[in-house]
Amino acid sequence: MIAFLGGTFDPVHNGHLHAARMAAGALSCPVRLVLSAHPPHRPAPLASAERRWAMLELACAAEAGLDADDVELRRGGPSYTVDTLEALRLRHGDEPLSWIIGTDAFNEIHTWRRWRSVLDLGHLLVLPRPGAELEGAALKLYLEHRCPDLEQRPAGGIRLLDEAMLPVSASAVRALIAKGGDASHLLPEGVCAYIKQHGLYARSEWPVR
Repeated sequence: MIAFLGGTFDPVHNGHLHAARMAAGALSCPVRLVLSAHPPHRPAPLASAERRWAMLELACAAEAGLDADDVELRRGGPSYTVDTLEALRLRHGDEPLSWIIGTDAFNEIHTWRRWRSVLDLGHLLVLPRPGAELEGAALKLYLEHRCPDLEQRPAGGIRLLDEAMLPVSASAVRALIAKGGDASHLLPEGVCAYIKQHGLYARSEWPVR
């Protein structure tokens, strides 16, 4: 089993790493963080793909069992999950693959490109996000594909974890930095240093402490 956590990582923060650790512990497998280089479903990231990739590598280098994956950077074009899963399936053959998402994203899965093909290519590991309960069509999909043992087959199952994700968002981190605040408690140490070094997200340089 290999699990993948996708995101724009603008910037990668402690909430992302907590989610990856939760998945690694639940599935007893390595987790690869996939940079969404060109997200088609949201405004363009503030930091370039190159800057975000550098921060992601720094974050993963300090975490055993976590690795940065550049599959979407190398492919180019819009970063659709189904296209990424197709590339990962070609890379890993019949090995069980899990795509990690929060309940908020899972509730919107029916808006994804070729969403019905996602479960043909991999499993979904759903992490509770505070304030976002499973509902409607997403809840029905979960009940239809609920599977506690995802490692038993290559794809097609959905597992919902009990432990909630941390209430940290990249937008809140960016807003704090832009106001001149200290976001070091929300960021991996290497990422925080990189943001300060390059003046990312700030309207002025960070104060020297």
